[in-house]
Amino acid sequence: MQMKERIWNESFHPGIFSSTKLYFKDLFVGAKRMSRKDFWWGLLGMTIFAYVLVALLAFGITKMPIDDYYWSTLLGVALAMVLAYYWISVFTAMLRRLHDRKLHGWWILLGVVPIVGEIAIIVLLCLPQRDLGNSWPKQI
Repeated sequence: MQMKERIWNESFHPGIFSSTKLYFKDLFVGAKRMSRKDFWWGLLGMTIFAYVLVALLAFGITKMPIDDYYWSTLLGVALAMVLAYYWISVFTAMLRRLHDRKLHGWWILLGVVPIVGEIAIIVLLCLPQRDLGNSWPKQI
């Protein structure tokens, strides 16, 4: 049997677990590319993971006594950190996905335009990769 060569910008078998693992691995990396399958599966996995943590932390905050400032503050900071990591991972994944389309990260600013810009970003994230002449590295 011949061993299948690893594809440069995606998991062996993109799915919810392998793609979410890729999201965590490249949390702060934007100068690279990400395949369509890994982007969407990872987004789903990261969203589920983040919302479960947010729900647990929010439940913990609501069950704290009103005069227990230490633990409620600690849970509030943890909640803010989970949300920050979630949005950072989505932002950098969007950058990597745009790089896979042979576009610069500045295209993400289309999202600032209400409705039309958001739709344009979603369309760009759904388009297939452009490999010919793409200057972004094919890193594993």
